[in-house]
Amino acid sequence: MQTENSLNQRTQWAERHVEEFLGLPLVREFVLRSLQTIDGTQKEVADHLILHREGGILISQKCQEDPMARDETKTELWARKNAKGAARQLVGALRAGSRPIWCDHPRRGRVEFPAGLPAITHGIVLTEVFQPVELHPDAADLPLSCDGIPITYLSVNDFLNLAVELRTVPELIAYLDARRGLPIPDQRRIGSERPLFEFYLVEDGSLQGCAGISDAAVAVAAQEHRLIGALARKKESDLYSGLFEHVADALAARAPNYAADLPPEWTALFDQAPQRSNYLQLQEIIAGLRLRERAMLGKAFDETSKAVEGKSEGFVYRAMHFNARDEVFVVGASRNIGRADLYRRMDMLMRAAMTNYGKPRCFIVVDRDSAGYEVGLSRPGFQPTVTDYELAERLFGRLKMTSGPVGLVP
Repeated sequence: MQTENSLNQRTQWAERHVEEFLGLPLVREFVLRSLQTIDGTQKEVADHLILHREGGILISQKCQEDPMARDETKTELWARKNAKGAARQLVGALRAGSRPIWCDHPRRGRVEFPAGLPAITHGIVLTEVFQPVELHPDAADLPLSCDGIPITYLSVNDFLNLAVELRTVPELIAYLDARRGLPIPDQRRIGSERPLFEFYLVEDGSLQGCAGISDAAVAVAAQEHRLIGALARKKESDLYSGLFEHVADALAARAPNYAADLPPEWTALFDQAPQRSNYLQLQEIIAGLRLRERAMLGKAFDETSKAVEGKSEGFVYRAMHFNARDEVFVVGASRNIGRADLYRRMDMLMRAAMTNYGKPRCFIVVDRDSAGYEVGLSRPGFQPTVTDYELAERLFGRLKMTSGPVGLVP
């Protein structure tokens, strides 16, 4: 027999599981769980909020006590009922106004939004089912938008698969945007996401020309060779994306000896313990990258590390920039170079890169002796000097340049 206590226990377990699952690819610091507010009494506003600088994703989630306990008919009835409940919660959260909202994060501690929710780009209703379910009969209670914010209906399993495949918030948002072009009934059908994603992958990040879920399944079946090729190329690319995901995750923990061998002018750039906020700015840049951008940077980073393998001393670097972004990225690797000298070189590289590529910001990450990362972000308001132009010519002017489109799949 289902009890309220057992259901609450599994619901809380499922929420924690989703939070942990999303944490690595989407950067754990920006995945928030169980947002709370005071409305007469304390209550939960939403189950998850995935933060993003351009606008976050707000999620309401419903899970079963035992997903295997119901037959198909009862599962469908449960899903339709609970999707309506989750949609009500989501709409209520989107219309919560300016009441203060907070949550407790396993690494950031208390995260507060004194003026209410931050900007939201998408709302998602998640329902735990492992079969296709048509929610369209309850369309009147399942809005596709709220005050201009689109709402998407997915199964928990499909959403987690999308997150692990798309791996970044910008890619998730792009997919959800593309999905808005589906026929209205298909936008309220859950548990059938695979053919849509496969179509999206084969078409390099587009659902253009897709007439619906059934059409996607037929189209993908007729192009199986293209799908196999796209999956293989994406799998290799995602390995390199994982390198930058590891950098983002490592930024959360500061080494106890972080100030070792650094003069005061460099140690002053670090946040003073226990207050830390600068690392969130660095993580935010990685979290805001598109998937192929992250993978291309990861591959360049890997190549610099391999270039210094086995050397008694060395320093190798590469630069990369994307037209749609304000930053120029520099990745590098060093062997047996003192930290003070390394920081001096990193500062020179950042100034020279911004000057050479005409970008207002520079993000740099260096693999130091295969023992850790040194990561930096330029200060705001950079204005190049004559010395910077000389450095730009010396450090970047003679580098080999390549360019090309950046799609979802290489």
